[in-house]
Amino acid sequence: MNVFRILGDISHLLAIIILLVKIHKSKSCAGISGKSQILFALVFTTRYLDLFTTFISVYNTVMKVIFLICAYITVYMIYGKFRKTFDSENDSFRLEFLLVPVTGLSFLENHSFTPLEILWTFSIYLESVAILPQLFMISKTGEAETITTHYLFFLGLYRALYIANWVWRYYTENFYDQIAVVSGVVQTIFYCDFFYLYVTKVLKGKKLSLPMPV
Repeated sequence: MNVFRILGDISHLLAIIILLVKIHKSKSCAGISGKSQILFALVFTTRYLDLFTTFISVYNTVMKVIFLICAYITVYMIYGKFRKTFDSENDSFRLEFLLVPVTGLSFLENHSFTPLEILWTFSIYLESVAILPQLFMISKTGEAETITTHYLFFLGLYRALYIANWVWRYYTENFYDQIAVVSGVVQTIFYCDFFYLYVTKVLKGKKLSLPMPV
């Protein structure tokens, strides 16, 4: 395991912790897309079914369990404990626009036509677009809290570091997974505009705001 993979995992975990701490301290999930969090919970659930069939390492198992637990805690906080603060009106992205094509693609383009492999492929494709409801919500409201932007930054950084991980593995192990790489690149592209705004505004102490949709 190389340093890019480890840093990517740390960045991913840090993003989730930032989100959970934000919700817990403010006792509010305002500005957070519950639909994106449902998609991430679905991503981890379908990807980590191999917990019951394959042991890779203690690190791998522990990280998978942590991500699963955190994902469902986040969903519970949004739709359960702090549901009165949830902005359902602006969290209006239609999930079927993502789930239907992702499901179809996972059946058409995968490494092997087996249940676990199809579900793993589904999770990879879904993760690449799971952030869209959150970005759509920010574009609809026109702004985002600073803590939410930190969450998105570290989530995007995780994907960027994983691209570096794949480049490293290609040159050192001659390993290349087209499905994971292409999906990861697509996901990172979605963050490009956000990264620019984060560096030019948030890091300078300004509030991230976007033009309101017409």
